[in-house]
Formats: sequence, structure tokens, C-alpha cells
Amino acid sequence: MKANFHLKAKFFFQQGLCQEQAGKHEAAIALFDKALLYQPDYADAWSQRGIILGKLGQHDEAIANFERALAIKPNAAWIWHNRGIALGKLGEYEAAVNSFDRAIEFNPDISIFWHNQGITFIDWGCYQKAVACFKRTLKLQPDSYWAWYNQGKALLQLRHYEETLNSFDRAIEFKPDFFIAWYHRGITLSARGRYEKAIVSFNRATEINPNSELVWYHKGIALERLGYYLQAIACFHKVYLWQQ
Repeated sequence: MKANFHLKAKFFFQQGLCQEQAGKHEAAIALFDKALLYQPDYADAWSQRGIILGKLGQHDEAIANFERALAIKPNAAWIWHNRGIALGKLGEYEAAVNSFDRAIEFNPDISIFWHNQGITFIDWGCYQKAVACFKRTLKLQPDSYWAWYNQGKALLQLRHYEETLNSFDRAIEFKPDFFIAWYHRGITLSARGRYEKAIVSFNRATEINPNSELVWYHKGIALERLGYYLQAIACFHKVYLWQQ
């Protein structure tokens, strides 16, 4: 009888995964609930339920589901990781970092664990620790353009400008159309007073995304600092029109 219940639980779980992949979140949750009726200690069902609740913005409930899963599988690295993401969404950064620590403890070779802990440190304002996480990420995955970019963001907060530029350059090397990296490269160059090079970066950003008010605004500032007032006014005018 117990084996039959477990088979039914697996059936509903697999059906739930199909609904989740189709973007039918409520239907997926209902199927995971059915799986849990047949097998209440089905850790994967609790975990997937938590993931969907997180996608729906119900982070408190997601955490409760991850904790039910961890009570059954306490060494499940991915569940600790997903719990960390949910805690970070709630601004509970210390608890989130601790959750990522547990994920890393069980599997230190998964780059995204280090990366997402680094993002949490940025959100928490701990930029030096964030950089250390991104360095670990890049040791495991040297072509991770997101890790290079986020490392650049943390270094920018620390005012390590040359290292910041190097990080954004590496991000762009691996993803040449990485709009936000070009934008932040321009911001970094502007902060150093290198306005002509900043404009080159802003120009590249506008080629990729011509509708970003922030890029046009900061390009206008750089042009104004160089004395190109008519061109600066044209940039500011674009921003003004978007805000109407």
C-alpha cells in the first residue's frame, strides 16, 4: 500500500512539474498538494511548491515550504540556496547569507551559490564580501558575464575604479550586447572624469537599448562637462519627452 501511495505521489509530482513548465503555477501547486497527500514527506514536492510560491512573490510561504523540505532532507544544497533567495527578497540578509553558507557547505563547487550570496552581500551593503563571492564564482565559471558585471558593481561601490572597469570589460567580452554593463562602464568612466570615453560607452548602450532615460541623462551630463552644450540639451530633451 505504501509503495502504491509513493507511485501516486510521483505521478502527481511529475504532472505538477509539467504544469510549472507551462507557466500554470496554481495548477502546479494543486498537483504538488495531491502528491503530498499521498506522501507527506516528499521533500521535492515541498521544495517545488516553495519555488512556485517564490515566483508568485509569496516569499514567507516559500520559506515555510523550503523549511518543510529541509526537515526531510537537511543536506539538500539547492533547497538551502532557494531558501536563501527567498530570505533575501524579504530583506533578511543575514539569514539569507547563512542559508547560502549551508548550500555551499554541502556543495562548494556550484558557481551560482557563490554568485547569489554575492548579490545578497551587495543588497546588504557588504561590498568587500560580495567581491570575494564573485571571485569564487569566477574561479568556478570564468565566462560568467553576470558575475563579472556584479563584481564590477561591488567594486564601483568601493571606488576601485580600474578594477571596476576591468570587470565590466570582461562582462562585455563574454556578452558584447550587455546593455547594463555598457551603461555602468560609462558611469564609472564619468566618475573618473573620463567623459569622452564615457560617451563612447553610453553610445554603445543606446545602440542596444535606445529607450533608456538613464543612459541619455548621463550621456547629457558627460557632454555638458565637455562643453558640448547643444548635444547635451538634445539628450536632456529626450529624457524630458519620455517623462511627459
